Amino acid sequence: MKKKHCVVSIMVLVGIIMFTSVPTLLAEPGSNQIQVLYEGDKAFGHIEALTSIGPRVAGSDAEKDAADLIAAEMESYGLDVEIQEFEINYYEELSDPELEQVSPTPTTYEEGVDFLTMNFSGSGDVTASVQAVDLNIPPTGGSTSGCEAADFTGFTAGNIALIQRGHCFYSQKAQNAENAGAVGVIIFNEGNTSERQGLLSGTLGGPGVNIPVTGTTFALGQELYALTLAGSVTVHMFADTIYQVRTSQNVIGTLEGLQPDQGIVYMGAHYDTVSAGPGANDDASGVAAMLEAARLLATRGLKTAATKKFIAFGSKEIGLDGSYWYVEDNFNEVTDMCIGMINLDMIAVGDTLLLGNGASSSLLEYTKDKADAMGLVWGPFTAGNDGDHFYFEVVGCPVTFLKHSPDPYYHTTEDIIDKIQVDTLEENGELATAVMYGWAKNPALRDKKAATSSTAVFSYQGNGRAAK
Repeated sequence: MKKKHCVVSIMVLVGIIMFTSVPTLLAEPGSNQIQVLYEGDKAFGHIEALTSIGPRVAGSDAEKDAADLIAAEMESYGLDVEIQEFEINYYEELSDPELEQVSPTPTTYEEGVDFLTMNFSGSGDVTASVQAVDLNIPPTGGSTSGCEAADFTGFTAGNIALIQRGHCFYSQKAQNAENAGAVGVIIFNEGNTSERQGLLSGTLGGPGVNIPVTGTTFALGQELYALTLAGSVTVHMFADTIYQVRTSQNVIGTLEGLQPDQGIVYMGAHYDTVSAGPGANDDASGVAAMLEAARLLATRGLKTAATKKFIAFGSKEIGLDGSYWYVEDNFNEVTDMCIGMINLDMIAVGDTLLLGNGASSSLLEYTKDKADAMGLVWGPFTAGNDGDHFYFEVVGCPVTFLKHSPDPYYHTTEDIIDKIQVDTLEENGELATAVMYGWAKNPALRDKKAATSSTAVFSYQGNGRAAK
């Protein structure tokens, strides 16, 4: 599905002087070439291959099979490929979870619509009264529900704790509830913004909580709270989970630059999924676009001064483990040589291209300029710590994050190949490739703020992804 584009050349980086010692090939047009040469159908084929494996849960055989597939594809382009292994806490739901209101109105709630078991939830089959914990209903400002042991003063041991999202990590809320004698925990979305209304999908960041913990919509949490005000509410919760120490891996493909001392531009996407579905958009779409970028830049003569690295991250869904371990194991490389990191996550469903990161950078501004010049309509967003860009950004590497929104199939069984918008996949892949090529072609090492130690860099790890 190759579209024909009429594009204005956007090859000049403002304020950048061409390296006179670099071969003249670097002066050739790039962005318009990329739009002609980038093949969305090839990227779509990678999504088909990855989703055919099924859910690729971190630490599973399926995740390893996906890593082997990605590595073989990178090698076929002539990239120098490395597999980086690291230990993780493996988590799996062994049976379908259950959440039911027993009384006053018997109701069976639907997994993936009304609730989801949180990653690293403990197991349990419990029926008990629901007790609200320091809720902010109606929501005015932020919630601190369950963040302090004092929030559970007067909590009745043997009840299920109803807790609101906000302020502190899910693991902290759940551990406080367990310490107070709760036999289960329901954490519902905060409700104070439009983004915090829907189904809450989260992780406890690792083992440690031994009771079932589920995330729900704000509407369900509000409903249960209203029922507790009117009288007793009894709920049945069931979760059947395991966790073990296992191995995950990153797949790293390198194209050395003509002047490798000028730095490295990274492009990353995660290939693991949650257990609910095959992750066609989250994030086979990002991996597929990255692989097509690697093919084009490796095989069509688009040389750059800086080195380009393509990283398929494992174990993102359980806590950004893959990107954490890449930065930790390559700390000097990233702090000394990184001149940019492009993160692709969920880029092929929805109607709005979003460009952002945790902090402003010249790479983000460059990405916005590229998008404008390529005729793409986009909006801004703040990625925070919910993406594989995070650890690169913490050590001072300029980052840019591309995603498409909204995705109503996120973390559900419906995140399948049929939902992929091939034109969207292609357009966003072209943008990411053009940004990588342009940024690596004539690097300037601007925005460089290398960390002086790893102490602050890794203080986040282990506390839980997107956990507030």
